[in-house]
Amino acid sequence: MPASTRGPGWPTSQRPLHEQHDVLLLDLDGVVYVGDAVVPRAAPALAAAVAAGARLAFVTNNASRTPDAVAEHLTRIGVAADAGDVVTSAQAAATVLADRLAVGSRVLVVGGEGLRAALPAVGLTPVTSGDDDPAAVVQGFSPDVGWAQLVEGCIAVRAGV
Repeated sequence: MPASTRGPGWPTSQRPLHEQHDVLLLDLDGVVYVGDAVVPRAAPALAAAVAAGARLAFVTNNASRTPDAVAEHLTRIGVAADAGDVVTSAQAAATVLADRLAVGSRVLVVGGEGLRAALPAVGLTPVTSGDDDPAAVVQGFSPDVGWAQLVEGCIAVRAGV
């Protein structure tokens, strides 16, 4: 086994991570990339992990983009990924709502494309107005969220949604 490249006092493992875990979960912003740039040495390290047999999953608390968009971004910066390798907070929120609401329920979206795409994937209907009789309100980051969406969500919550 090669010597550890970690600093003194850091724990080491006798077996590679991919042999100890079914999947390696990787946060994205600040870990794999920063903005449009891959973190130095991340792409070759991840490629080597995959070549050694690791299964990677990319997780993000950014609800603004779809898994397809995230995978395209990763691929563009040199990290091989498919949409099925990506888990977003929008997907997590949609799954929680789907567990609690009837199929076809309307959900008021205060957020972007990531949320709007995640809801139909679990059988829910995204809406943009409290007048659409939503059963729930979901909010997630999007650079496009403005006062109008925030007010719409607040009014719905105040009305008991």
